[in-house]
Amino acid sequence: MAKVMPEMKMPELMVFFRTLSVGFLAAEVWRVASYLGKNFLPELINVNFWVQISAISFITALCFVYSLKRGAISDAARITRSCRIDLLITAIVGVLANFLVAPKLKKFHDIIQGADPYWTPTILAILCTMLLSPLVQNLRAQLRKDRSQLHFLSDDEIQQGKEDALECGAQAESFARTVMASSAHRGLVFGIDGPWGVGKTSFINLAARHWEKHPKEIVVCRFEPLRFASEPDLTDRLIKELSATIQREAYAPEFRPAANRYSRLIKGKADISFLGFKLAVEPSQETLDELLDDIDDVLRRIGKRVVIVIDDLDRLDAKTANSVLFATRRTFRLSQATFILCYDTEVLAGMQEETSRVREFLEKFVTVKLSLFVDTSSIRNFLTRDWHNEEQKLTSVPSDTMVRLGEVLSALADILDGDNAASYLPFVGNLRKIKRFVNALLILQMERSDLSRTDFNRVDLINLLLLHLFYPGTFRLIYAEETEGRSGRFSLKRNPSGDNFINSPAFSEQLKKDPAQVFLLRQLFDAETLELPARADIEQSVRVSRACFNHENSRNLENYLKLIVRFATPEPQDTFVLYQKAVEEVVKGKEIDIILSSENFDLAVYERAHDQFWRLLVNRSSSLTHSAAEDAITTLVEYLPRYASIGRFDRSLRHRSIYSLLRLLDRAGWGRTASERLENSNENVIEIARRIFGTEEYKNKGLLDRLVCTERGALGWNDLMLFRLQCSADRQGQLYNLQKALIVFNHPEATTSGMVSGLAIMGMRRISQVVFAKFKSDYIDRKVNFYAEADAVPVESFDTTGLLISHKNDPNTKKAVLNSISASRLGVKSFVIYQLSNSKGADGSGVGCGYYDESGVEDNQGISRLMDRYIFGFCFNPNIDENNAHHFLDYCLDNLSNSFFDGIQGDGFAASKAGLIRHFDIESIACYWREHGDFVRGKAEETPNREVVTSNYVATYAEDLEGVFKVLDDIVSEENKHN
Repeated sequence: MAKVMPEMKMPELMVFFRTLSVGFLAAEVWRVASYLGKNFLPELINVNFWVQISAISFITALCFVYSLKRGAISDAARITRSCRIDLLITAIVGVLANFLVAPKLKKFHDIIQGADPYWTPTILAILCTMLLSPLVQNLRAQLRKDRSQLHFLSDDEIQQGKEDALECGAQAESFARTVMASSAHRGLVFGIDGPWGVGKTSFINLAARHWEKHPKEIVVCRFEPLRFASEPDLTDRLIKELSATIQREAYAPEFRPAANRYSRLIKGKADISFLGFKLAVEPSQETLDELLDDIDDVLRRIGKRVVIVIDDLDRLDAKTANSVLFATRRTFRLSQATFILCYDTEVLAGMQEETSRVREFLEKFVTVKLSLFVDTSSIRNFLTRDWHNEEQKLTSVPSDTMVRLGEVLSALADILDGDNAASYLPFVGNLRKIKRFVNALLILQMERSDLSRTDFNRVDLINLLLLHLFYPGTFRLIYAEETEGRSGRFSLKRNPSGDNFINSPAFSEQLKKDPAQVFLLRQLFDAETLELPARADIEQSVRVSRACFNHENSRNLENYLKLIVRFATPEPQDTFVLYQKAVEEVVKGKEIDIILSSENFDLAVYERAHDQFWRLLVNRSSSLTHSAAEDAITTLVEYLPRYASIGRFDRSLRHRSIYSLLRLLDRAGWGRTASERLENSNENVIEIARRIFGTEEYKNKGLLDRLVCTERGALGWNDLMLFRLQCSADRQGQLYNLQKALIVFNHPEATTSGMVSGLAIMGMRRISQVVFAKFKSDYIDRKVNFYAEADAVPVESFDTTGLLISHKNDPNTKKAVLNSISASRLGVKSFVIYQLSNSKGADGSGVGCGYYDESGVEDNQGISRLMDRYIFGFCFNPNIDENNAHHFLDYCLDNLSNSFFDGIQGDGFAASKAGLIRHFDIESIACYWREHGDFVRGKAEETPNREVVTSNYVATYAEDLEGVFKVLDDIVSEENKHN
């Protein structure tokens, strides 16, 4: 078959006319400039030569820089590459025409020649200013520093292969080669199909990098219809964009007129208004196909193939999307054009009423379709590794910020590597969503929160953030129901008929929403999905970390919500992880004193932190090595005086620390070797008793001696008596190893099982006798009044954290602290003396020291009698010191009875016989009052305003002693009758 020769087209006359005009005007400008230069030449004689050279150099440099900035060099190269000799000849003809026409312009030229010479520098200055102004403004814009701003990840598409985090560069290059190889096909349409955010634009950019390597063959026209969606004719806009692109890439002056005629044709008749008259302008008689052939002919002549990329087609409404497809269809006649449409079929189908017809239409319209997918492995690599690369355009976010977010990003990467990865893809299935997630972390200032120092579960935090991003209505409902101390439908509730946690009945209503949202809700709050064990079996680390718990003791969910909404993280001291890490460091061999001396354990501010640390360390004490256990026991004993003693019983840290010390001894104070733990046999646990009494390897290091060393005074004796009391087996303190050690220390062959009362009496005998011996040596034998010593203890020894100093400007708080200290001081006197004098056996409250004799095993309450004589014969005896009368009166007021519970007359607290006698012998009290009653009454009258502050009430001499004296008188009367 003979080859059909294309029809020869008529030349574009306007193109040649414009070129001719350019040549003519250029020659005329040169002529006028020459005349003006000759006029000013005589004036240059008086100008310094170097000034002339400088001016010429400046003007030359200015013109060169201006031309360079405006792209004159590239334009010249583009024109040269076009090899348009015909247009060059036309321009030369224009110059010749100027010489032919010059005589006709003689009058104009004469005016220029006769002008004032100084018009030359004036015009030159104006022209230089016009050239210099944009150069200066451009330079200022480049030198202007950007203002500091918040750092976020932009959603810009990638431009180069090194930015390719999803590793689709090879696929893009293969696609680019395919497009180039398809040049023989007319009206070929490629479809790039994929969901929003999958990287369609970035894919095209990577393909364009390959096309740029072949500038002589390919011109890429990027058409973004979303920018022109409001324009009535998108076909016209497409032709204009195509024209502008070709004009930038190749010198083809014929293209614009042809494109303009095509535009006028598709617009039809135009109306022009002039002086109130309307003129109708009809288009030429050319057909649409003829004009398209003209455009195609221009493209063939310049030897270029045009790739027209139409992006974001699925972001348009249905009508506009159809218009774009129609505009593309109308330009199919261009043999030199290849079309690439970027869209999401599901979105386009969703915009139409008949989904199936839309899919069929796309199948007929798109010649070749390529679907893009994102592998979760690529996203995982980005989260864990690729964001470090500068090529990923994350330089707007400081690296240290990204590092601080690394914990959350790593947790998200682990999720995408797990079984539920597919369920998370609607939220983090592409880089656009990942960047949105990272920006959410940044706007929430999550990088300021050291999550490694909090209890937050990373997966729960991610799920809540996704709810916050994608389902703000549900998130607001959670916030409303679960904050400010409330517990709503989302957090778990205790099962009243079982020992597990269940969901609220109202929670099931939330599971009727779309599946993606339900998945997140189940991962966060659904009891079946979480698969929690029975309440008693839930580990503490789970209780303090999971978002499903939001009850009184663990406001976990509220803490999560405050972090997201208020950017508020719990103080490190309020987190479980602080103490968990500290204990782990102890297990690994770090000295406890170093930990407790750190900023997070500043005792003046964070006393509770010490309490929590010791609690957790005791719970983990069974895993301590010998050196770690020794360090823990020694450090705790040394820290006791540093802990506050405000509050009775276990309300002060110093008191609670005694319990911690006992549990440390029971769990870690024996049977330790370098590599293993010995069994709890009698031979092994006896080490606890050696620690307590200071024998064998613990000689001169006994705990009893260390607790009451001289510098600890009365408060040390309070520690010791509390320590001794808790050792009693009848109190059921679960200190089995310690109690066994106390029994076998003196009775190696004794059984350690049987009646608890018998075991308690046997085990407490030695420790009680040793403790009393120490007290007798320090106080009775040396004639030191324990009550007076307790009164002499400085306030600072009770208030070790400086509450009085920190509240010195708050009278009410300061008074409350002073009252607490007074009650604690009174409690020390009462408790120590009571434990030493108490002659009760193992009745469940602990065997008293007074139950035993100073030595032997007869247990005839000899210690109790010695204490009676010491108290009434020395401590309360006003003959030795008149102030001892106050000790007796304070004792009486400290032991008032509650009238409601004890069935005595009066309101509130009043004196009673049982309350005043307590653990003392009634004869001792009667004898004391008989002998010193009158004197004591007189001392009371001298100080009527004296107060006795207890933990339950405040009594005064003036108001409460009258009832005390009456009860004492009754006791004396009764004893007189008996005698």
